[in-house]
Amino acid sequence: MMMVGNECRQAGGRDMILFEFEHENPVLAEDAVARLHEIEAEARFMAGGTDLIPNMRIGIAKPAHVISLTRIPREPMAVGADGWLRIDALTTLSEIEHSALVVGAAPILAASAHTVAGNQIRQRATLGGNLCQETRCLYLNQQHDFQFVEPCYKRGGDCCYPFPKNKKEVCWSVYMSDIAPALMAWGADVTVLGSGGEVRMPIEALFTGDGLRPMTLNPGEMLRFVHMPPAKPHMGWGYHKSTVRGGLEFGIAVMALTLRLEDDLETCAEASIAIGAVNEGPVKLVDTVSAMIGKKLTKAALTELADMASREINPLPHHGFSKPYLRDNIRVHLRRAMQTALARAQES
Repeated sequence: MMMVGNECRQAGGRDMILFEFEHENPVLAEDAVARLHEIEAEARFMAGGTDLIPNMRIGIAKPAHVISLTRIPREPMAVGADGWLRIDALTTLSEIEHSALVVGAAPILAASAHTVAGNQIRQRATLGGNLCQETRCLYLNQQHDFQFVEPCYKRGGDCCYPFPKNKKEVCWSVYMSDIAPALMAWGADVTVLGSGGEVRMPIEALFTGDGLRPMTLNPGEMLRFVHMPPAKPHMGWGYHKSTVRGGLEFGIAVMALTLRLEDDLETCAEASIAIGAVNEGPVKLVDTVSAMIGKKLTKAALTELADMASREINPLPHHGFSKPYLRDNIRVHLRRAMQTALARAQES
């Protein structure tokens, strides 16, 4: 079906999509993948459309073909014989946040899904779409006939206007998924469907850390499932998203962690910390986690570890927030998230 830009026109003029594109509705995931593989760079998948459609309106994305995934039946969430929870990537965030199965098996996922946007968006947005969203910056996410004129590197231009001293083709736009850090901290896997079949891999393998091309998915590849491992005894978790107006805004910084205690319920046996919304991709902390393992998690120790984490992370100044502010934000809220995770681990 051909949709003409004027058919997408809305009141106010600035929300128009002023180009033509083909719109297709396959009913099988395999057909969608084969079609995208055939068309390659000229096509985009669309699940909920809550990221793609705004980007089409402001000109970040101009696909000649939009392959809708809305008619592909979603597989129900289920815990397998190995104890892992499997979730179809087309599951909406609203379903995830209200699912008793998710709350019981992987509560950090339900908590992070609840922080995404508002309720109306979560009714439409999908898990896969949230993970595969584009990066953002104040310059990139403007209609260039309104506030800016020249395109940046990400739009095919020859300069990074927010950071003009950047080396050519270095884009410091920020990856803003609220859910990706939670999945990384919990140790999730993902299944990617391509022309050669399904491949399962750790979620970290999805991200390049490059603002120009943040995802490792190739044309013709589709995020199909997310897998959450079962919780372990004496395991706790913490999650925090800093925003200026609650879930209705993109994050200032997102912090997620898990930890497991020894039988003494004081000494850290395992830990994982992921920070999001401050770099071109979600970042796992290595040095802080190494210092955490084997340590008795007293109040003083958690303060010391949060300080260390704020020094280990190297946030990009973004959306009006300076690097020192972002580090302070992470130091304060990660310490509180650690305290929450510790209490949950001692109660489990």
